[in-house]
Amino acid sequence: MARNFGTDLDKIDLSANESPLGPAPGAIRAIIEGALRAHRYPDANGLALKAELAEILGVAAEQVVLGNGSCEVLDLTARAVLGKDDEAMIGWPSFPAYRSMVDRAGAKAVLVPLKDHAYDLDAMAEAVTGRTRLVVLGNPNNPTGLTFGQAAFTRFLERLPGEVVVIIDEAYHDYVGRADRANALDEIAGAHALVVTRSFSKAHGLAGLRLGYGVAPVRLARQIEAQRQRFNTSGIAQAAAMAALADHEHLARCVALNGAGRQWLENRLAALDLFFLPSEANFVMVRVGEGKAVHEHLRARGVLVKPLDAFGLPDYIRVSVGRPEENERFIQALIAVLPQTLPGEPACCTPI
Repeated sequence: MARNFGTDLDKIDLSANESPLGPAPGAIRAIIEGALRAHRYPDANGLALKAELAEILGVAAEQVVLGNGSCEVLDLTARAVLGKDDEAMIGWPSFPAYRSMVDRAGAKAVLVPLKDHAYDLDAMAEAVTGRTRLVVLGNPNNPTGLTFGQAAFTRFLERLPGEVVVIIDEAYHDYVGRADRANALDEIAGAHALVVTRSFSKAHGLAGLRLGYGVAPVRLARQIEAQRQRFNTSGIAQAAAMAALADHEHLARCVALNGAGRQWLENRLAALDLFFLPSEANFVMVRVGEGKAVHEHLRARGVLVKPLDAFGLPDYIRVSVGRPEENERFIQALIAVLPQTLPGEPACCTPI
């Protein structure tokens, strides 16, 4: 009897950039123990977690804002700094939540096209107007996986008016390996208003608990906190995050597994003569022709990936890095789905 790859048991999900290893053992224990106290309200301000993050990051606890995922911190920041006549600048394609948070704040999103799939920071600096109040940058960017370096970031900040707030979304920062990576946290003490957001959903494997955080200058952090709903993060999530931060070995295993898996995927995609971007995250964006059709054919074979037509990239899919056997299954399914390999393209994405 032929195996039905469409059943839930047979499916593998490589569409959401989740950690294939899951939470650290200590985080799992914290979740179980936290369930015994689920009848109690959590610390509304997350003081213990803020203090731990502040110690690790070398900032003051008053600079840390906790959110129901880093998406909430992004949303709170937009509401804190944007008015109905303001503009927010976004490199596009990028994480769609950037556009939706600007819409919810009642402001106008100004989209600056990527250049060779990477942020064109010079073009973004030139596009700033008197109505620009917010700039949002993903580093690495989703869905491209590309990063910008410190030199380009410093040059961008030097050209930016001091009153413009800059969000650096670093949800995937644990996976970045480039030596000249932009260190946005170091810039927070400078003249510009920066908000650096990070997530426990990716390398720490806590996506289901929805916990993220932002770091900003104290005054801006207070503005963002003023938009926050009380009890926006659960006690179980806070406890699991504390345990995850303490388990350095588990994080290292997750990062190492991702690095090896990403390299394996890129090698196989190159052997198939498929164009892809050299990712610094836990996913790879690859050109497959009709992305939505390929997504549906892969889904029928039990492999879920992300079609990118909503990003304005109908020829591409984004595949998360999974366990070795999941990566292998994706490649085999992709080979079966594509009638023939597509013509390759020259490398186009020199990191900036």
